[in-house]
Amino acid sequence: MSFDTVKTLAGVGAILAGVGIFGYVVPSIIGIILFFIGMLELANYFNDSKLRLDVIYWFVFGLIALILLASGIIATVITYHSVIITYPMIPYSGVRFILPGLLTLVIFIIAAAVFFLLSAIYLRRAMEVMSIHTNEGLFNTGGLIYLIGAILTFIIIGIFIIMIAWIVIGIALISVKESR
Repeated sequence: MSFDTVKTLAGVGAILAGVGIFGYVVPSIIGIILFFIGMLELANYFNDSKLRLDVIYWFVFGLIALILLASGIIATVITYHSVIITYPMIPYSGVRFILPGLLTLVIFIIAAAVFFLLSAIYLRRAMEVMSIHTNEGLFNTGGLIYLIGAILTFIIIGIFIIMIAWIVIGIALISVKESR
């Protein structure tokens, strides 16, 4: 693929990923996949194995975080559902199961947060490498904003910061000129 095609693919993917944060799951998933493919092709274009590894680690750690989060939610729902079915008529029978269910969810959320932060660190590193290859400062800015958003995700504002980071990264990718 040509440089213009690859940068547009990754840029549109980043913007879709940012827009998808507002509850549009399908565009977000499509955007992340397009961004991933585009960034791998850019790593090939620049012949940079560090960029390629950073993008792969970003994707893998993010996927692990997503799987852990979904598993935690499913485990909590199964725990509470089994309590309701087992003790349907006894008032407050599920109270003794609330703490283990919440503890399970908290453990999964903490594990997911660790992998999400690792993912953000690798995306930041990949954006630093892109900034070096293209002399475009928006990559550094987008990567830093994404990392700050990942840290602040526990307060809801982090999700909005990540959305802004995706849009900044998308604009950087679409506006970058071929450096070779």
